[in-house]
Amino acid sequence: MAEQSYLVDAPVTAGVSAPQRHQGWPVVVSVLLTVILLPAVAYGLFSSTAYRGYGQDLVLVSRAQDALTALVLPLLVWASVRSRRGSLAAHILWLGLLFYLAYSYAIYLIGWQENRFFLVYVLAVLVSAAALLDGLVRVDSAAVQPAVEGFRSRGLGRFLVIIGVAFVGLWLSDVGPSALGGRPPTHVGPGGTAYAVYVLDLTVALPVVIVTGVMLIRRHPMAVVLGGVVLVKITTLFTALWLGVLAQVLAGEQIGFTPDMVPSAVLPFVTVVVLARAVRRLGRPANGWLHAELWPSFR
Repeated sequence: MAEQSYLVDAPVTAGVSAPQRHQGWPVVVSVLLTVILLPAVAYGLFSSTAYRGYGQDLVLVSRAQDALTALVLPLLVWASVRSRRGSLAAHILWLGLLFYLAYSYAIYLIGWQENRFFLVYVLAVLVSAAALLDGLVRVDSAAVQPAVEGFRSRGLGRFLVIIGVAFVGLWLSDVGPSALGGRPPTHVGPGGTAYAVYVLDLTVALPVVIVTGVMLIRRHPMAVVLGGVVLVKITTLFTALWLGVLAQVLAGEQIGFTPDMVPSAVLPFVTVVVLARAVRRLGRPANGWLHAELWPSFR
């Protein structure tokens, strides 16, 4: 069977068409991230200096995330190959994994003490965030519409809004009192700096979750794509968290209960079920659902 064409026609430059020049972009990005991050993962897992100055519990959690990243990278490459061949579902998975990498290594940048791989973390965030943005804005919402017709998106939208607002409330319940002159936050970064998870969640991750939920409720043409990206991000995030908890249990560390543990335990299972059902319902997008270039060249 012939593979589906998924790139919008663009001008020909230097004898090579724009589709040919840009079709391999997801694979190139994925291989680059794999090459630069596998040494960083190995450094985190096996070097005693990677997470120096932290307690055993945080070291175990960090290494659990490194282990998950080692599993994510081959999946990222696989999804990029499938995306190149025209799979919308694989493209959404690829974008969600990029979101996970950009978020995770941004935390390493602003929430961890500097180590030998600092510049690698900078490059990882730069490449994954740029590829995520590029891969999103080049999706043609009109061409994707046939693939998502019949989706019952409002229920998922309400779910995401509730989850986003709930976690905003949880984080504000910790940082809010200090802003009003009360007790200091329970979680702080190195040297008393702002906790990196709060910084990224309150400025990026949770607003994206809430806005995507609103778009799903309003049935925006791009909402299902964004919803899939967010669900992949939620799945990988909470999988990393629970791998960290498992690592602490196996090491004999005492686990303290926190208010976010209950939703964190339920969410990965819910998101996996929703994603599996969505993949089964996802139809075939129209040809040209991914633009060959962000801004077409004019010559």
